[in-house]
Amino acid sequence: MPAQAQTLNGDFGALIDGVSPADLKDSQFRDEAYRLWGAHGGLLVVRGDALADIQPDALLDWAETFGAVERKTSVGRERMMVEGTPILRIGNARDAQNRATAQQSDVPQLRSDADMRYDTKTHRPVWHTDFTSETPSIGSVMHCRHAPPSGGETLFADTRTAYARMDAETREKLAGLEAVCSQAHHDKKISLYTPGYPVLTPEQRAANPTYRLPVVLTHPETGIPALYALNSSTSALVPKGAPITQEQMDLWDLEGVEDASMALYRNLLPFVTGPEFTVKWSWRPGDIVTWDNRCTMHAATGFDDRKHYREMWRISLQQRQAAASVAA
Repeated sequence: MPAQAQTLNGDFGALIDGVSPADLKDSQFRDEAYRLWGAHGGLLVVRGDALADIQPDALLDWAETFGAVERKTSVGRERMMVEGTPILRIGNARDAQNRATAQQSDVPQLRSDADMRYDTKTHRPVWHTDFTSETPSIGSVMHCRHAPPSGGETLFADTRTAYARMDAETREKLAGLEAVCSQAHHDKKISLYTPGYPVLTPEQRAANPTYRLPVVLTHPETGIPALYALNSSTSALVPKGAPITQEQMDLWDLEGVEDASMALYRNLLPFVTGPEFTVKWSWRPGDIVTWDNRCTMHAATGFDDRKHYREMWRISLQQRQAAASVAA
């Protein structure tokens, strides 16, 4: 068994080093990994050189430690999946026809750790929570296959502790709101700064309609409230149950425009992504990071993709059984 876990920033995030493929199959190790994941804010890293070449089936089996693997292929990303699996490839891989076979956003490389904090002028880094449907992913598992010599770090923020340290008036205001979300808005908005990023066809948009999620979620297992439902798919923040028009949705989805209400979210992000709440993870081949979307946010950072190759494998997780999520 590997050495005892190390924490990453206070009690947020845990790292288990020296992990082998055999450990990933061990029931006691898996139980301890799940416990650490919950105890440390929904961020767990397992690291080991022997994990660099694990096969898709082994990674999918490990992911089942934390939730049910989402088997549905992401809309518009069929060519970016690891063949025959529900694993999404992220990076700068291309095929013989120079078509992207991995998902990548055009985001800047960090110049220093000060760049980790969200900038309200540049809207960078693109801090977000992963979800793509009305039954959103509870978390994600990311495995590093190839890493550039510098850049390409992933940033994580502890949204439960950040929410707890906000003043009572702000917490009450946020708890009364819900986020208006859609994949169409997400894809169009990212395409505006990443040429070639796939956008939904009218048919795909109709099959993936707008949905709403609470801005504050009480975690169904820990009972701790946290900021939630805020990412590039979020087009507006509205009072719970407030009506929205088709004209508004067309503007948000087809033009990638955000509603003015999103200023509230963006003005909070510099606080939420401050150094007391964040972790910067620098990847090595073999690393596997699992994060809980119900109590974390994360952001990608750039690297020199003209000189270096990066390939990550990502798995989305669903709840193992239906359980009502309770807004705080």
